[in-house]
Amino acid sequence: MKAKVAVVSDIHANADALTVALKKIQSTGVDMTIVLGDVLTYGCQPVEVINKLKQYKKENAVVFIKGNHDQFYFDLQSGANHASYNLPKFVEESVSWTMKKICSLKLEEIFTWQDNYYIGDVYFSHANPFKYGDWSYIEDVKNLQKSFQVLCDKKVFSGVFGHSHRQIFIGNKDGGMHEMNEYRSTDDMDQLIVNTGSIGQPRGSGLGYVILEIEDNKLTKASFKKIKINFNKSISLIKRAGFSCETEAKLIEYLQE
Repeated sequence: MKAKVAVVSDIHANADALTVALKKIQSTGVDMTIVLGDVLTYGCQPVEVINKLKQYKKENAVVFIKGNHDQFYFDLQSGANHASYNLPKFVEESVSWTMKKICSLKLEEIFTWQDNYYIGDVYFSHANPFKYGDWSYIEDVKNLQKSFQVLCDKKVFSGVFGHSHRQIFIGNKDGGMHEMNEYRSTDDMDQLIVNTGSIGQPRGSGLGYVILEIEDNKLTKASFKKIKINFNKSISLIKRAGFSCETEAKLIEYLQE
């Protein structure tokens, strides 16, 4: 069995970027699309993103995995205690703004959400291979080593994550870590960690997603696909949203990297 899988993450209410990405994904003829969470916050097109994903799901096989920002809205809309989040001011302001825009939509009920997902020897979750609700980043050596051990315990070859907005391929061979531009089975790695980067808010490596090729339940290829959009519309929407000067500047700053 062969499967081509597209993996997108961290859309963050950027409908323009999502539209470009999904158009490219559909043109490659994938068998499944996995959305690694963080559908909303930061951007100012939350309803447009939800509607775009709903339409795409009608025509394509899609798996939705919960991210920390999705959980914010699940909790807020259900009235659960969320005081422990301790969000930065600009994030809290963006979440509150988004809540008003989606007040008639129950995000948790719109899609069927998973904590994580497996395809053969590949494990998918929003942030890392640890338990759900642990939103640790896995960019430093300590957390990378811990992640490789947890993936080993799960008896999988590869972990595919989002969360950091920064695309990475890290191979593990005999305990040594190797940065890679992409992965092919001929690279002879013992393990692999992939971060898809972000669709909606770049942090260092631009916008993009990942295409995986899986054969007989084994990952044979993983490659990063970049997309480019003009952020003028996104910036204009942020400026018109009525955010505080500090929040507006912070949200625009990400789009000007």
